[in-house]
Amino acid sequence: MDDFGDFTGKCAVVTGGGGLLGAGMATAFARKGMNVVVSDLNADTAAATAAAVEALGAKALAVTTDVADPDSVERLAEQSYAAFGAVHVLCNNAGLAVLKPFVELTRTDWNRVLSVQFDGVLNGILTFMPRMIAQGGRSHIVNTSSMSGVGRADLRQLNAPYVTAKFAVVGLSETMAPSLAEHGIGVSVLCPGMTVADPANFTTFKMPSAQWYEHNLLDADQVAQEVLHGIEENRLHIFPHRAGRGEVQTRHQQLLDDFDKAERTSPPLG
Repeated sequence: MDDFGDFTGKCAVVTGGGGLLGAGMATAFARKGMNVVVSDLNADTAAATAAAVEALGAKALAVTTDVADPDSVERLAEQSYAAFGAVHVLCNNAGLAVLKPFVELTRTDWNRVLSVQFDGVLNGILTFMPRMIAQGGRSHIVNTSSMSGVGRADLRQLNAPYVTAKFAVVGLSETMAPSLAEHGIGVSVLCPGMTVADPANFTTFKMPSAQWYEHNLLDADQVAQEVLHGIEENRLHIFPHRAGRGEVQTRHQQLLDDFDKAERTSPPLG
């Protein structure tokens, strides 16, 4: 597939655009000359990010959206295309977490997280994909996962629904990428580690997994720059936090160790 080309004058839609990472991506796109649709459940934070985009000289539209509701995402798409005629970058970024010990999680907790963290991504894809195919040309979808979706799940005991959804988003992205490539749509799955407002003044690490990143903290603008590079280069996986390599290697070594155990203690099958 050809590279993405010039961002100038194109349109990006960012869900969760009122949050830390969403705002970082929205303003990064604006600096590249893109029009930006800022989608968020919170109308005030969406408007604040839209104002920041406009302050950079780009056009912005703030749309209040519940990504867990397909009808709400449909309205987002309709307003985006009405305002800008096409969508060239879709960032399925909205998210939330419920931090509890596993045995205390309720069905309501699981549904609340999965409806946003996985269904919200899928709703964005199913709603925008047909329109992006129909408009033609090169476009790109970025699905926000996390190092929680490729790393050590056992080190994230307080965040089980989030981790489950993030693993699913990685699988979804890896599955859809070859099919959408045929239509000129690139796919990336964004897997950041610890992204914080101010890396110089951050000291709270709630889970053991955070120890991988305490010397590799990034702010939202740094992660957003990596997103831009990932789109330009059509990377399937976007890994802003380089320290995540060690976590992934450790996880995969555990998998290989269990293959070794099976080969030592079990007869060959098949």
